[in-house]
Amino acid sequence: MITTICLNPCFDKTVTVDAMTVGGLHRVRTMRTDPGGKGANVANVLSRLGAPVRCLGLAGEQGAKAYEDLLEKAGVPQGFLHVCGEVRTNLKIVSLDGSEVTEINEPGPMIPEKRLNDLLKVVRENCGGDDFLVLTGSLPPGCADDTYARLVRALNVPAVVDASGKSLRASLAARPFLVKPNKAELCEAVGRKLEDLGAVERAARELMDAGAQHVLVSLGAEGALLVTPDKVWHADGLKVKVSSTVGAGDAMTAGFVAGFVETGDFVEAFRRGVAAGTASVMTDGTQLIRLEDYEALLGRVTIREV
Repeated sequence: MITTICLNPCFDKTVTVDAMTVGGLHRVRTMRTDPGGKGANVANVLSRLGAPVRCLGLAGEQGAKAYEDLLEKAGVPQGFLHVCGEVRTNLKIVSLDGSEVTEINEPGPMIPEKRLNDLLKVVRENCGGDDFLVLTGSLPPGCADDTYARLVRALNVPAVVDASGKSLRASLAARPFLVKPNKAELCEAVGRKLEDLGAVERAARELMDAGAQHVLVSLGAEGALLVTPDKVWHADGLKVKVSSTVGAGDAMTAGFVAGFVETGDFVEAFRRGVAAGTASVMTDGTQLIRLEDYEALLGRVTIREV
């Protein structure tokens, strides 16, 4: 079983407009709502890949039932503790003229310390025999920087952390099995620009020196880099038609975890992570992956040892 933790769930509302102009009037052409939040996205992709998964977390009591129903409809078993407030809505504005997606994200409800402790208890009581624990996404108001570290320490199972800023740095002390920053997040973590793959590897090893056991870095069109204590692999970026990059990192995390649980092999897990991340950019808005795209891409992933 793989458990993902979603502390800041949201309704991902995606609208399309002809062209996005700041200060202008826009008429919506299409609209859809999906269950969002990075922990939910990872769980959704894992479910599509056939991996046993559940999503646990905290959600505002206003809108929680509707959110949980959307997850159930997507085939993701879930268990959310409720807090005062409402499930946030993240708006994604997709311009049909091909320009970048505009995102407007709400912060989420305040999380009382008692409710976070309740979740820690649920995790300890129910997830001790899991294959993996996946911790990903922004922390809602009220959660300390070391929240993910506390969750990693709550269980003696491999943990994956996909976070940024202070929460990423704080998680390292708990020695997660894997951290998965993108290039911008890795630059922020080490406080400098990373000009080439050698610089990315050195920065990843700094995170390992601070506690991470392995580091997977998503590099957009440049592919991805997987760094372990004794080996480094690079996967080239695959040339596909990019519709939206929203959720690509979540899909990569899910593909890697599903692959590692099934095979126990780093290279194969890496291959599946790259295929899933690439499949995600081929879908519109926040629609994550299509299984047929993922399967078609698997054979195209080229991995070389650096």
